[in-house]
Amino acid sequence: MVNNANWLLPEGVEEILPTEALKLEMLRRKIVDDFTAKEFSLVMPPVMEFVDALLTGTGKELDTQTYKFMDQQSNRMLGIRADITPQVARIDSHYLSNNDVNRLCYTSTVLRAQPAEMGGQREVLQCGVEIFGVSDTSADKEVISAMLETLALANINDVTISLAHVDIYRALVKDSKISEAEEMRLRDVLLRKSTPDLNDLNRQLGQSLLDAFITLIKLQGDATILLKAEAELPKLPAISNAISELDEVVGYIKSAYPKVSVHLDLADVAGYRYYTGIKHSAYIPGRGRTVAKGGRYDHIGAHFGRSRPATGFSADLKTLVKLA
Repeated sequence: MVNNANWLLPEGVEEILPTEALKLEMLRRKIVDDFTAKEFSLVMPPVMEFVDALLTGTGKELDTQTYKFMDQQSNRMLGIRADITPQVARIDSHYLSNNDVNRLCYTSTVLRAQPAEMGGQREVLQCGVEIFGVSDTSADKEVISAMLETLALANINDVTISLAHVDIYRALVKDSKISEAEEMRLRDVLLRKSTPDLNDLNRQLGQSLLDAFITLIKLQGDATILLKAEAELPKLPAISNAISELDEVVGYIKSAYPKVSVHLDLADVAGYRYYTGIKHSAYIPGRGRTVAKGGRYDHIGAHFGRSRPATGFSADLKTLVKLA
């Protein structure tokens, strides 16, 4: 008697059958061709590495998502990558360090301990680009352009791009002089977009330290909120610079991609410890989660010996094929 359990796959892992596999491979080829035509150099990092290298620096945020096991040859702990960006940062820092600017791309599998969404996949075919060595918004614009054109190659055109800038939140936290514990509570409230909880937290502190954050949580919508932010937020240099950068990127998207809707959420603190500047997420109607996302993560290569500007985006090719 055949044991059907022998045919079961782990939850969040799937087999891709001929028709969809062909679609996936054809899309992968088109995307790689597009990346390389844009002069991004293709890299292929290893699927596993020593954990202390894989989770170095910014990669530590991925610790709980990384599968780990003992290497029988070295008796050191190995990890299967849950994201490719830290590996690409190491390539930039170690192997391509003679270049002032590196523009790299990839399409490879990552494995995560938990899916990003309920019922989602743990094995992801990740594609993306990274630009190292460019500090101005030209790199942010180029990455956003590559992201939108990747979605277009997958026949995903009804796109809304949501923009944020973590420097605004960081400047307000520094200016308010709240404790680390208070900041953690504040960040949780902002992640939940709970104005009542924010008002309660403000009262608990016994002073108006959080008034600026009460303003911040309301600053979401179209490009006009940048004018409100300029008028209503504290006049801090970091905030003024962040608003200026967002305004520049919004103007670029509207000019280059007039059919793309632009949304701003200045209280978006998701990934606050990872991102260092502008962050961007792409959404489509009927789906509550992103279809692609990225942003600036300057200094990601510091632990590899090369701290410098960096920005990029990533998407899951399997998701793109299913949504097309």
